[in-house]
Amino acid sequence: MHNILPRRYPLMIPVIVVLLSIQAILGFLFSLFQLAELLAPGRPIIVSGAAIFTGPAAGVALVVALASPYVAWGVWRSRPWAYHRVLLLEILSLGIGLFELTEQDVNTGVALARMAMAALILLCLYAIPTLRTAPHT
Repeated sequence: MHNILPRRYPLMIPVIVVLLSIQAILGFLFSLFQLAELLAPGRPIIVSGAAIFTGPAAGVALVVALASPYVAWGVWRSRPWAYHRVLLLEILSLGIGLFELTEQDVNTGVALARMAMAALILLCLYAIPTLRTAPHT
């Protein structure tokens, strides 16, 4: 039988899990707001300029928000795929934050907070060498 002992997580793993959870909630709210604004009555059907990317950016933000809890679970369980998925999600999140800075009606503080959270998660991820080489469990 296997000896069941509690795992000893580095301090950064719970921090990454909490930050990913916060990012999921905030990203979900952002994407729903953007999609509701895009589909609002009276909104012009043909858009131009940076507003043309609002729909795809909101869709990507929704995908990142929906994937973040699953990836957070993978980080918590030290799955071998978790490092690469967090890296991908945070690069997408940084891209969404950069896109938000080009939008006219978006609060720049929210965009900067999104980018700061993504950068903090990437820094925490870099600080855990054991997550990059997690055993297959």
